[in-house]
Amino acid sequence: MADLLPNITTGNTDYLKAMQQNTNSASSAPNKQMGQADFLRLLTTQMQNQDPSKPMDPTSFVTDLTQMSQLESTNTMNSSLLAMASSFQNVQTMQGASLIGKNVQVSGEDFSHIQGQTSQFSLNTTVPLTDVKVVISDANGVVKEMSIADMQSGEKRVDWNGLDNVDVTKGDGVYSLTAYGTNPDGGLQSIDTIVASRVNSVGINSNGSMTLTLATGEKVAMETVREISG
Repeated sequence: MADLLPNITTGNTDYLKAMQQNTNSASSAPNKQMGQADFLRLLTTQMQNQDPSKPMDPTSFVTDLTQMSQLESTNTMNSSLLAMASSFQNVQTMQGASLIGKNVQVSGEDFSHIQGQTSQFSLNTTVPLTDVKVVISDANGVVKEMSIADMQSGEKRVDWNGLDNVDVTKGDGVYSLTAYGTNPDGGLQSIDTIVASRVNSVGINSNGSMTLTLATGEKVAMETVREISG
């Protein structure tokens, strides 16, 4: 009788592997998720084995089948919505990548200037102003002071040819802009400025919105961009 028993020792790796495979509940467990086909099969089995003297209520069949169909439809719709959201994010990423290297106009004081080119910016005031001044500065101080004609309320476009106060051409870099004028009461009033800067990088936020990192180092939301140019 003893000869019929296998030689079982801790060194018998073949036997231990077989025991591990036989006791692996995860691999042998059935699929616990019931689909619509499984539900219909179960429903058919119940009908075939019901007590003829106490038949099941057909209304409950319809109710259960409707609920299962609604669940299947909801799962399908969720999958479709997730796929659409993923596609929309991919489109946003491609759109954001196309902005890199472009010039955008945003509300601010710092702007990017390229040597030999004309930099454009806008002034915005809510009240009429006289004796309007625009001061352009760099890290070393004032570069250019410009006198602008009187302004009515609204926006006014201003061009800077890149020359300083002694008509020397300024190089590439980040410059700061300050504008002010005299209001109807005779006091000095600052003017909001809209400046242009190059987009260095684009980030996609978790909520799907985009944040632009400008050549000035400033980060701005995409919805604050006033204008985009090449």
